[in-house]
Amino acid sequence: MTRFSWLLFIFFVSCTSAVFAQGAIPFIAGAQVETGVGSLPDAKTGTGIVRVTPFLGVWLQGLGYAKLGGSVWKSSLKDSLGAEHGYNQRDIGVQLGASLGGLGRPYVIASYTYAKQLSDLGDASWKEMGLGLGTLFQISPLTAIVLEGEYRWVDNHYDPVHDLTIQGTRIQLNMGFLVYFF
Repeated sequence: MTRFSWLLFIFFVSCTSAVFAQGAIPFIAGAQVETGVGSLPDAKTGTGIVRVTPFLGVWLQGLGYAKLGGSVWKSSLKDSLGAEHGYNQRDIGVQLGASLGGLGRPYVIASYTYAKQLSDLGDASWKEMGLGLGTLFQISPLTAIVLEGEYRWVDNHYDPVHDLTIQGTRIQLNMGFLVYFF
C-alpha cells in the first residue's frame, strides 16, 4: 500500500470508531450571525453584520465537522437622482473544521463563501475565503453555542449597485447555535 492509502485507511478507521463511540453520526442544524470589521458586503469598510446564515452539517466529536450554509436578503439604495434600485444578495458557503482535542476544545476553521448580488443595475459575484479558530459550548446533550473568529479575504469584484470596485479583508466573528439530531 502507498502512504496515501495508509493515511486514508487510518482516517477511515478513526472516523468509524468515533461514530460507533457516539452511537450515531451527529447531523447538525443551526444558524449563525456573522459580524465583521473591514470589507463588508454593502460596499462599506467598517463594522457591521455581514450575514445571518442557517446551516446543515455533520459534527464528529474529537475530529471535526463540515457545514453547508446559505442566506438570501433584499435591500435597496437611492441613487443621486432619487431613483430607488433594489438588489438581492445570495450566499452559499462551506465551512470545515478540524478539532484540536476533545469536546469543548478549540478547532481550526477553513471556510469558502460564494456570494452573488442581483440588481437591475447589473449583477456581481465574488468569493470569500477564511481561516480561523472556534469553540463549542455545550448547553445540553443536543444543543450547543458556537463562537468562531476568522480572518476573511474578499475577492476583487465590481459592485454596480454602489458603483465601486471592492477587494479587501476583514476580521469576522461568528456567533450561533446548533442542534444535534441523529
